[in-house]
Amino acid sequence: MCKFTSLMISLCISATILLASGEPKLTPEQQEVINAHNTLRDTARRRDFAAWSPHVADDCIFSTDDGEITTKAKVIDHMRNMPLAYDHSENQRDFTVRVGLRIPTSSPEMRETETFIRRGGSWLLVARQWGALPVNFRVPVAADPLSYGDYAGQYEWRPGGPVDDVSVKDGKLLTRLNEESEDHEYLPLGSGTFFIKDDLGTVTFVRNAQGRVRGYTYHRVDGQEVHVKKIK
Repeated sequence: MCKFTSLMISLCISATILLASGEPKLTPEQQEVINAHNTLRDTARRRDFAAWSPHVADDCIFSTDDGEITTKAKVIDHMRNMPLAYDHSENQRDFTVRVGLRIPTSSPEMRETETFIRRGGSWLLVARQWGALPVNFRVPVAADPLSYGDYAGQYEWRPGGPVDDVSVKDGKLLTRLNEESEDHEYLPLGSGTFFIKDDLGTVTFVRNAQGRVRGYTYHRVDGQEVHVKKIK
């Protein structure tokens, strides 16, 4: 049976490769996987695909977090035409290597997971999954805090489901879902629409014919909507 080793890579703005303090040193096998990854990175950045290709299985599975699957040949074509300015591979940090399993990791910007198999005495890439992690670049607009009182109350996502407790404190509109230990601020986007800094979705409060807030619509980043009812 082949032994699988997975390499989890977090990419962020630091240009230094770091290992978390206090973690045990890499085993020789783990270091081999890191070296294999570095070879792939360096040859790709040189656009030397003759040197890159032998380290990648012909049937290697490349996939994104939205489920798109592509081939080795298409990845080569994509990288060949991609300016180096758009290549974030020089900003890698926080390597985590595990033998026998794949564990997702996260960072402020990008997550990449590679799976290698030892074949013919060297490590061969057989799968790579990557995707952007949630980073919210929205900027709040000016709003009148006196209007926030209209939104205060409790909102039920579904019968017996999560309840969002919306309150106003020190001129801020705050939300706390169920048993969360702290409040999060609803930041204004205008026209009764708000967002939370660590969430890519938005909330738009909805009023009835009399002008009273009767709930809100949570707009997911993928376009789906969740209609939430005000219960108190």
